[in-house]
Amino acid sequence: MELEDVRPAEIVFEDMLSASIISPVFLVVVRGQRCVMKVHHGRGPPKHNERQDRELDMHVIESTAYRRLKEQGVCEKGIVPKFFGTMDKFDPKPCHPGLDDFINDEYPPSAIFLEYIPNLEMFQRHNYTKARMDNCLMGIRKIHEALVEHGSSWSDNILVVKDDPERVVWIDFSAASTYDKHLITERDKFHLMGEETAVEELQWSLVCLLKTSIP
Repeated sequence: MELEDVRPAEIVFEDMLSASIISPVFLVVVRGQRCVMKVHHGRGPPKHNERQDRELDMHVIESTAYRRLKEQGVCEKGIVPKFFGTMDKFDPKPCHPGLDDFINDEYPPSAIFLEYIPNLEMFQRHNYTKARMDNCLMGIRKIHEALVEHGSSWSDNILVVKDDPERVVWIDFSAASTYDKHLITERDKFHLMGEETAVEELQWSLVCLLKTSIP
């Protein structure tokens, strides 16, 4: 399903899934499709004291990563939510009261539309299974094969489906780096390897916690 050229008046808000000040996440219905809408605050050009060598707009960063993951079939594998599209630089007033916090921003917000996956929870000790951990590692490797570095690969962004003993879903690509296969450097590849190592260390920490909890 594609959700492009969406008008704010088409959005029906059902619930707030995350009350983040930076990027709140809502359960919405758009054109008869129930989905997740993640809203990013708008921003202008980089200030003189900000980095000039990389993208800083979280909406551009995250939508670019999801587009690449969709193109490379990672979304269809269920490793990340399916990406439906974006609503760029829109007027939040028609979304009253859901987006009232955005009305007085200097720059207009933008949003991404994603698959709604019910019954998600953080991947932690109480729901650890070897199958889930194996799929967690497989997931980050597939993400890397698409030349996307997640950028914040801690447990908050690794979710499991409560009624599925194996599925793991990676979320939140607002700090991602999406590389061009013709321009990727050895340093970039090193960053990808480092992120995979960090996920492997998460595996060991969960296993160690499980062992220490066994009487």
